[in-house]
Amino acid sequence: MSTVPLRRSGRDYVEVGATLLAAAADGVTGLAATIVAPPALVLGSAQSEADAATTIDVVKRGTGGGAVLCDAGVLLIDLAVPAGHALAPEDVTEAYRPLGEAIEAALVGMGVDCRTVTVAEARTMDDARKAAARRACWAGLSPYELVLADGRKLVGLAQRRRRGAVLHQIAIPVTTPPASVADHLVDGASLAPWLEATAMLAGAAGCGSATPGGLWDVLRGPLTALAT
Repeated sequence: MSTVPLRRSGRDYVEVGATLLAAAADGVTGLAATIVAPPALVLGSAQSEADAATTIDVVKRGTGGGAVLCDAGVLLIDLAVPAGHALAPEDVTEAYRPLGEAIEAALVGMGVDCRTVTVAEARTMDDARKAAARRACWAGLSPYELVLADGRKLVGLAQRRRRGAVLHQIAIPVTTPPASVADHLVDGASLAPWLEATAMLAGAAGCGSATPGGLWDVLRGPLTALAT
């Protein structure tokens, strides 16, 4: 495991997750941190490429949901665990709980006023917001993702399974506004009502000088402990 996030192309980032999941299916835990350079629009597994309206690279990941703009201002973390691990329970939703709580504790330790999303809160999304989330991940809310105290989404979580093994994917916009994904989608302006309720870490009180590498320094220890 690198002590700094590795710079990878969008295609290489997607391949890292697939490789870690395959290894986890064979019993090997893995953890990797990435910043994508050059920038790429990463689509969800079931999302049509017709949604993209951009000149940057467009790639498709193995996890679901909508598009995420990935660049040098976004910290991406892949954590894969074998079947039977505490992060791989049969309950897909509850698999997120320890991950979300560990990230919350680390961010609170940095002075970030944030909390995890409750299951009940995530279930209140109406059909319009669910449709928006299928186009842009940041438009939706899932259980145990993190929001600031004012409700703006700060941390995105996704999950993929193979033979009982689980790949957890974490996205944290540090210096890139999550809402900027709209600039790379067809009719992205229509997503504004939901993307406006998002935040980057550098916009949180006391975190103006935050960097993806500095954030990885904070999260690496807690996530490594979770993975063991």
